[in-house]
Amino acid sequence: MRYRTLLATMVLGVAVSFGSAMAGGPDAGSAGREVGTISYIDRAADIVQLTNGTELHTMDARMLASLKEGMRVLVDFVQTNDRNELNSITPVAPGAAVDAPEASAFGE
Repeated sequence: MRYRTLLATMVLGVAVSFGSAMAGGPDAGSAGREVGTISYIDRAADIVQLTNGTELHTMDARMLASLKEGMRVLVDFVQTNDRNELNSITPVAPGAAVDAPEASAFGE
């Protein structure tokens, strides 16, 4: 009887811990913020590329309307699979001492 109870407890413990580990799934994205300079804008494909090679996609072409190549920007994005999807992109004044703020645990 003790053996069965111990075995059932162990199996249940492994199942619960495995389920938690898989909850995010393979498509769970990670967020990022970065300050960079725009090197290229493809308005037809709604893509912005920074000088460090980071490529950012958007579904809203209005986000790119006032942007120009050479502008320094603060970008907030989510990385899913092999794409970086823009949440926001904000121009930064030239020469301003701005570092990308760390993302908080609460998404602020």
